[in-house]
Parts: sequence; structure tokens; C-alpha cells
Amino acid sequence: MPLFKARLHKAYAAGVLRLHQAKIKFGFWRLRHGLKLVILTVLAAVVASALSVPFLRRMVGGYFNSQESIGALRTLLGGTGSALIGAAAIAFSIIVFAMQTNVERMPHGLFKQLSSDRRLLSSFLGSFLTAIAIAGTSLIPDGNWAIPAILVALWGIAGILLLFLYAYRRALQLINPIEQLNIMSTVVRRDLRKWSRLADNAAILLREAPAPMLPEANAEFQFNAPKAKFYQSNAHWSTSTRQAIDYSISYAKRFAGQGDHEVTDSAFHHLMLINAAYCAAKHGTFVGSNPFFDMPEVSDDTINTSLEQLRQTMQDALSKGDEKLAKSTLRAFGGLYGVYLGIEYPGRERSKHHAMLASTYLASAVESIIPHNMPDLMMHGIRMMGRASLLALEHTNSNVIVTLAEKIGVLAFVGMVKANHQPVTLTAFDQLTELTFNLLAKGKHDIGYPVGQLRSAVTAAAKGFLGTVDTALVSTHCSTLGPYFSSTSETSLRGRLTSLVNELLEAPADHGRASEIIENIETWAHQMYAPHKELLLLAVEKRSAFTLDAINWAIGISELLNALSDAPACPEHLEYDLKRHAVWLISTLSFLPDDRESVAFVENCSLTNGLFEAALDGSRRGNIDFFNDCKKLLLGWGKKGGKHETGWAILDSSVKALVALAIAEGTEEAVVTLKAQFGEMLASKGGPSAEIRQRTAERLTAGARQFRNIHPFRSIDRVLGQQDNAKVRGLLLEMAQMLAGEPLEEAHQNP
Repeated sequence: MPLFKARLHKAYAAGVLRLHQAKIKFGFWRLRHGLKLVILTVLAAVVASALSVPFLRRMVGGYFNSQESIGALRTLLGGTGSALIGAAAIAFSIIVFAMQTNVERMPHGLFKQLSSDRRLLSSFLGSFLTAIAIAGTSLIPDGNWAIPAILVALWGIAGILLLFLYAYRRALQLINPIEQLNIMSTVVRRDLRKWSRLADNAAILLREAPAPMLPEANAEFQFNAPKAKFYQSNAHWSTSTRQAIDYSISYAKRFAGQGDHEVTDSAFHHLMLINAAYCAAKHGTFVGSNPFFDMPEVSDDTINTSLEQLRQTMQDALSKGDEKLAKSTLRAFGGLYGVYLGIEYPGRERSKHHAMLASTYLASAVESIIPHNMPDLMMHGIRMMGRASLLALEHTNSNVIVTLAEKIGVLAFVGMVKANHQPVTLTAFDQLTELTFNLLAKGKHDIGYPVGQLRSAVTAAAKGFLGTVDTALVSTHCSTLGPYFSSTSETSLRGRLTSLVNELLEAPADHGRASEIIENIETWAHQMYAPHKELLLLAVEKRSAFTLDAINWAIGISELLNALSDAPACPEHLEYDLKRHAVWLISTLSFLPDDRESVAFVENCSLTNGLFEAALDGSRRGNIDFFNDCKKLLLGWGKKGGKHETGWAILDSSVKALVALAIAEGTEEAVVTLKAQFGEMLASKGGPSAEIRQRTAERLTAGARQFRNIHPFRSIDRVLGQQDNAKVRGLLLEMAQMLAGEPLEEAHQNP
């Protein structure tokens, strides 16, 4: 029974779903073909009524043979026509008056245009003429014309009713501010297309000779001087465009004050459409900026008007505390940035001047929010800046994103000054992470400069935030810097890079794009160790929980670089560089301080175990330099930690890790080298005291005797447990002897 109910419920759900899908399909079909169906139906009805005239004459035509009947019909038709003429005049007077009353507060230009709408006036004229035609049917000469006159009158009445209904709906559309904006935008864009056609035709006539082009030049990017000359001669060609921009901003402000932000969003949307149509009309006549010469043709009044109007709107929104209007304005800045990115400039170095100008306005608008205590609005603005930068990567060279990236880094400091703005800093790091990853995955050509600026912005913001007070239970340092430095989140930079590296490892050797991405990652890793060392030491100094993320990040990124050097698509000249960057990055752990509190704090982050796992990974990857460097780091950390009794048994763990690595190498030379290096460490200045060595030797000896009972909680113990027990015991006892400085009683006993 339960199975039957389950099947019945499943069948019912499937039936409801199919019915819903059928309704959706019918709705789309009606939207696309509904008007055609109505027109065909009306035409079919008219044809059918015309074909039915002979039949109707045979049926009722004899009734109108008498003078009384035809006279009554004439009176009825004449009265009906006269009444409809009056009704048409009254109805349209009321409709037009109501419409003008509702639109009288709009700008004068739009009021004049909408109050004399052609469609509305045409429907009035059509209904008036149809009413006159109905009245004219009363002039029929005899009864033979009665049936056609009646049919004409009936169809005329139906047509007048439909025209009344259309006029009413059209008046409602004209009253609707969104429809008003749509009409205005359509008219302006049509006007711009007309001017564009005129300019193109004039350019053909004004062009004296074809412009010489280099073989590699693209004609699409050549400056169209005749077209530009035509526009200069007709300076009024863009007047209606600037007027429409003013109208759009006026609508946005007025309806935002009334709380109707849907109209505001529509106004900004049409502002972008108008700008897009303007840029398309002016295609080929834009002039890019030149760092060496002042070129007045670079400035564009229409673009400047759009950006300046939005700046003023942002100021008004902030002064009134209208966050919704401010958010819409920020989205409008981002939309214009995308429109201006599509502008093409002549020459080889085509810097996106107007897009850069829009990005400056956007960044300034976000900065202006700081004094107004609106963290949500700032977060929205930073996201818009991040999206604009990602959009730039799709359209132009990566240097364009530097300005916005630096501004995002500066805005990250807001959360350090105001406690309630900490989510702003989190959002900034999230966008910087997104930018960094997309720059590595999508950046083309040389990305050295933008990736360096991005890294500087991240480092400066992270250092600043580490200066704030960290919380005990849930670390704000870790959560805020997590989008970039976390080693546990799949959405962090390391998590996303891990997925990317796994894909690159599967790419074939001849995969061109994979080679470009690997080169981008190598560029990003160059000199990475220097800023990371500063962050690591600052985190230890502040006793921040971020220390764990910093250590794991250095180890994890080093492992990714080692793995990437083995990718089939990795160019040969990059293999050595990637391995070298991995060595330098993990070597930052050698600069950790050696005072007791710092050593205990760092070991709490499992540094010894992390270095051991990194050494194993280097051995598997065949990076001998990395493997040897990790062993040196373990030896050095054992020396630093061995000077203090911290409760973590750092020297014990380091010895075990070194023993496991030496045995894993499988050569007698490795064991001999380990003993020699360990002896040098013990004899060097600042090594562990004799008392600490003695206690460590006793613990190692006891551990060697009970080695079979060790439970492998950590990777060091697990690897030791997987190796030859006799070799492990023997080498551990020898290391204990070296620590003790003389043979222990238990050293030669058979455990």
C-alpha cells in the first residue's frame, strides 16, 4: 500500500509538472503569435460576413422592401452614427485630459512628445471616421442596400469599441513612467542610427583616397577622419542624446524620492542603452589618450555628461540616506564601464580611456560612502568594482584592472578603522581573490605588472588587518583573510588553484592555453616569498590565529608549484623556475623567531608535521632541492624548539621526522648525511642544552623500545610505522646516543 501511494504521488507530480510546462509553452506561443491569430480571426469573420450577404438577402431582404421599414433603418443608422461621433469626441477628450494630467510633471520635451502621441490620435481619428461612416450608411437608396449597411454598421461599432479599448490601454502605457522611458529611449536610438547612416554615407563622399595601412593593421581600428569631420560640422547631432540622458537621470531621482525604485532601475537601464547606441554611432571616431601629448579630441561631452550626472545622483542619494538609489547608481556606473569597454580606438596601443574614466568615477563613488556609515552599500560597491575588473579581463589587456584593484585594496582598510565595517574588508579580500585567480586563468601576454600590484594590495591590506585585535573563539583574522589565504575552503585562492592545477596536470603537452596559464602562475609566484615572509612574521608577533593559515599556505602553494612543474604542458624553461619558487616560498619558515613563546605558539600550528609532509611531497615529485631544503628546515626548527621546554617535544618530533625521511631515501649515504648534519647542529652555537638533550634522548630511547605500541596519530608516526621496524629502532637509538653524548644503558639492550 505505501508503495502504491508513492507511485500515485509520483504520477500526480509528473502530471502537474507536464501541465505547468504546457501552460508555459502556450504562454510563449501566445506572446509570439497571439496578435497574428487575432488579425486572422477578424479577417476570416469579415470575409465570412461578406460571403453571407446573398444568403441574408434571401432570408430577410424582403422585409426592407417597404418604405416604412427602410425609413426606420435609415433613422436607426443615422442616430447610431451621430451618437458614436459624440461618444468618440467625449471619450477621447476624457482620455487625453487624464493622460495629460498624469504626465504634466515630466520634462517639457517628453510632455510635448507623449501628449501628442500618434497612435493615440490615430485611434481617435479612426473611431471618428468610422462613426461618420456608420452615419453615412443611413443614405442607402433602397432595400437592396439594407443588409450590407447593417453589416457595415455592426463591424463599425465593433471597430469603434476596439479603438476605444486600444486608446484606453495606450493612455495607460503613456502614463506608465517605464513605458515613457522606453518610448524616449527608442526615439533617441532611432535618431542616433539615422545620424550614423548619414555620417557613413558622408564619409564615403568625403574620403579622397584610401588610407594607407600596414599589412598587419586592421581596418576596423583605423580612425575614420571623414566621419569625424561630418560630426564636427553637425555639432547638434548629439543634442537629443544629452537631453535624453538628462531625462533619464531626472526620472531616476524623482521616482526614487517616491520609493518607486523599479522606475529608477529602468531609467538607468535606458541610460546604458542610449550610451551604447551613441558609442555605436560614433564608432571609428573615438580618440584614445596619449601619455606624451595633450589631445583635446579625447574628451567626449556625452560620456562626460553621463558620468557627471551619475556622480551628482550618488551625492544626492548619500545626502538623503537613500541606499537603494545609491545601489542603483553604482550598478549604472558598472554598466557604463562595460559599455565603454567596447569602444575601439585607433593605433596599436589602444588604452580604454573612457572605460578607465568610468572606473575612476565608480571608485570615487564607493569612496564617498565611507563617511556615511553604510557598510552594506560599500560591500555592494566593492563587488561592482570587482565585476568591472573581471569584465575588463575579457575585453582588453590585464593592466586595465590595476586601478580598480588598488582601490579595492585601499577600501579594505575601512574595516580596520570601523569595527562594524569588518565585512567590508572581507568583501574586499574576496574580490581580490577573484581577481587574482581570474588573472592567472584568463590573463594573456605579460601579467607581471598587474599581478605584482594585486599582490602588493593584498599584502598591505593583510598587514593592516593583522594590526587589529583578534577574537578568541572565532578568529576574525582567519575569517577575513580566508578568501585569499585559507587552506581549508574550496572557494579560497588555494582551493581554486588546486582544482586548476589538477586540470593542468591532465592537459596534453601540446595544449597551448594550459602552457599560458602555467606561465601566468610562474609569474605570480616570482618574488612571492618576500611579502609572505612579512605576513608570517607579523602574524607570529601578534599571536594571531592567522599564523596557521600562513604556514599552511606557504607549504600548500609550494606543493602546487612542485606539482605544476611536472605537468605535461609545462614548458621546459619553466620547470626549474617553478621548483625554485617553491623552495624560496617554503624557506620563509626558516625566519621564524626562536624565543620560547613564539616557538610554542608556532608549534601549536603543527609546523613540524607540515614540514615533514612537504618533504615527502618534494621527494615524490623528484624536487631534490625542495626535499633537502625541507630537511634543513626540520633540522633548524628542531634546534630552535629544542632550546626550550614547551611541552610540544619539538626536538623529539624533528628527530623522528628526519629519521623517517632518511630511511625513506633508502641509501646508507642518507643516514650518514643525517648523522653528520645532526652532529653539526648539536655542536653549533645556540643549540639545545645538555639537560634538554638528555631528556630528549631518554624519550627517544623509550620510544624506540616501545615502537610497536606507537599509535600513528600524526603523519610522522604513520610513516615510521610503515617502514622497517629494525632500521627505525636502530637509527632512533643512534640519534639518542648523539643527543646524550655517551652510550645510554638502554642503548645496547635488546628491546
